[in-house]
Amino acid sequence: MASVAYEELLERDGRVITHVAGNSMLPLLLDRQSIVLVEDVRRVPPRRGDVVLYRTGGGTYILHRVLRAGPEEYLIRGDNTRMPEHVPKTTVLATMTGFYRRPDSRFISRTDAACRLYRLALPGIRWFRRGRNVLKRAIRRSDRSDPMRRSARRR
Repeated sequence: MASVAYEELLERDGRVITHVAGNSMLPLLLDRQSIVLVEDVRRVPPRRGDVVLYRTGGGTYILHRVLRAGPEEYLIRGDNTRMPEHVPKTTVLATMTGFYRRPDSRFISRTDAACRLYRLALPGIRWFRRGRNVLKRAIRRSDRSDPMRRSARRR
């Protein structure tokens, strides 16, 4: 968005359509390909599992998923990140109500069955990735300690 802040657009129109930049919401949203529709939090209050747009203290806009809602803040994390963040409710601007994964794909609403299924499967996907990464590291370590593999690599 050139010179108009998301806050101004949300105040004026109540919703914003924009491209995603970054990998923190992979595999759901693709860097510079996915297009999201976000609506003002006053119109669509976020609930657990929703993706929200918030603004950091440095002025960066971020789309991440709500893990838990507290009285003053949300616990938020990107689908492709490890560490959750505590985000004050006052910095959350909008709730994602739908998206196009790719510009030529169909619109997927947050209430769509596929989107709800993804939210349910997400914890399992995270555990699978963690296990896969642990296995990869263990294989790399065993390769380094195996003298036959080391000599084969030198040839």
